[in-house]
Amino acid sequence: MNAEIRNPQSAIRNAKWLSFVSIALGTFMAYVDTNVVNIALPVMARDFQVDLAVIKWVVTAYLLMVTSLVLIFGRIADLYGKKRLYLFGIITFTLGSALSSVAPTVWLLTAFRCVTGIGGAALMANGSAILTESFPAEERGKALGSHGSVIAIAALAGPLLGGFLSEKFGWRAIFYIGIPAGIAGSLLAVKALPAGKTERRREPFDFRGAVTLVAALACFLFLTNALTQKDREAPTIALLLVVTVTLAAVFLAIERRVEHPLLDLSLFRSRAFSAAVTSSFLSFWALSVLSFLLPFYLDRVRGFTPSKIGAIFAPVPLVLLVAAPLGGHLADKFGARAVCTLGAAVNFVSLIGLSAMGTETSAMGVILRLVPFGLGSGLFTPPNNSAIMCAVPRSRLGIASGMISALKSLGSMSGVAVTSLIFSLVQVAAMERLISNGVAGAQAEQQSFASAVSLLFLISAALAAVVIVTSLVRGGKAVGEEEKAVAMAEA
Repeated sequence: MNAEIRNPQSAIRNAKWLSFVSIALGTFMAYVDTNVVNIALPVMARDFQVDLAVIKWVVTAYLLMVTSLVLIFGRIADLYGKKRLYLFGIITFTLGSALSSVAPTVWLLTAFRCVTGIGGAALMANGSAILTESFPAEERGKALGSHGSVIAIAALAGPLLGGFLSEKFGWRAIFYIGIPAGIAGSLLAVKALPAGKTERRREPFDFRGAVTLVAALACFLFLTNALTQKDREAPTIALLLVVTVTLAAVFLAIERRVEHPLLDLSLFRSRAFSAAVTSSFLSFWALSVLSFLLPFYLDRVRGFTPSKIGAIFAPVPLVLLVAAPLGGHLADKFGARAVCTLGAAVNFVSLIGLSAMGTETSAMGVILRLVPFGLGSGLFTPPNNSAIMCAVPRSRLGIASGMISALKSLGSMSGVAVTSLIFSLVQVAAMERLISNGVAGAQAEQQSFASAVSLLFLISAALAAVVIVTSLVRGGKAVGEEEKAVAMAEA
C-alpha cells in the first residue's frame, strides 16, 4: 500500500491492466464458446438427426440474443454502470453453458443457447467500453489490439478443443469448459473492475425502441428460416417480409424522435463512424460464411474427423495472435484508414482462394488459403474498433461498445441466415443437374455441396471488396484527431 502511495502511476498502471485481464477472461469465454460450437455442428447434426436448416438455429438463436440485446445492454451500461452489467453477463453466460451441456433435444439446446446469448450480449456490450475508459487515448490501440490477441487465442483454442472434445467425449463436453471459467471470471470481475461512472443526469430508457428492435430481428430470422424450407409458402413469406420491414422502419422512426434513443442516429453524421460500422458489419458477414460453412465442407466433402478439422482451423488464430496487436500498433502510429484497407484487401485474396477449393483439395491447401484471412482480420479489426470508439462522446461509449458487438452479431446472423438460404437453393439445383448428367447419388451430393460452398465464398469475397472501399472513404485524419473533435463538440 505504501509503495502504491509513493508511486501512484504504478498503481494506476496495475489497475488498468488488471481490468484488462478481467475483460480478457470474459472475452475468451465468449469466443471459445462460439468456435467450439461451430466445429461441433456436424457432430450435433448427426446426433440429433437433423439437417443444416435445423442445426443452424443452435448458432442463430445465440446470435439473435446477442444482436438484439447488445445495444440495449450498452445503453443500460451507460445509465446504470458497466461493472454490474458485466457481472450479470458472466453469471448468465455460465448458467447457459451448464444448461446447454444437458439439453436432451435440439430445440431445448437452442433455447439454452438463448440464455447463453443473453449473457454474451452483456459481456460484449461492456468490454470495449471498459477498456476505453481504463486506457488513455495514446494506449487505446495497444489495449484493443491486445484484446484482439485474446480473441485470437480463444479462436485458436476453440477449434482444437471443439474437435478434440466432440470426437473423444461427445459434443456435450464442449460446454463444460465454460463452467469453471465463468466462476473464476465472476470472482475476478468483482475484485478487478472499477465501479465506473454513470451519467450524472439520469435519462429514461428507450423501452419502445428496445421492444421494436427485438421484434424486428426475430421476424427477420423467421423470414430467412421460412425461405429455406422446401415447402415454403408465398403468403407466409410475404407477411413476414412486410412485418420485418415495417418493424425496422418503426424502430428507426422511434430512434429519430425519442429524446434519449437506444441507438443514437446522430452518431452516423460522422463519416469516420459510418464507414467504420459499415465495414465492421460486412466483414463479420463474410467471416460468418467462412466459420459456418467450412466445417461442413471439411466434414462432408473431404471426410475429415472433427479433431483434424480443428487442427486445420488452428493456424488462422495463431496468425491473428500476432497480427491483432500489430494492427493496433500500426493504427496508433499511422491511423486506421490505411491499416483497415490493407487488412480488407488481404481478406479478399484469401476468400478468392477459398472459393477455388474442390472435392480433392488437401488439408494443407485449405490451411494455405485460410492463413491470410487470419492476417487480414488481425490488421482490420482492432483499428476499426478503435475508430468506432474514438468517434463517439464518452457519454455514449456503452452504446458504441454495444454497437461493435451488435454489428458483429448482426453481420454473423445475417451471414448464417442468408448463407443457409442460398446454399439450399444452389445445392439442390447443382445436385439435380449432376444426377441428370449421370453422376451417382453420393458423388453428386459431394460435388453439389462443394459447388455451393465455392459460390458462397465468392459472395464473401465480394463483401470483402466492398469493405476495401468503405475503409478507403472513411477519411484520413491524424491519430487522435477524431477523438479531439468529438471531445470539443461534447464540451
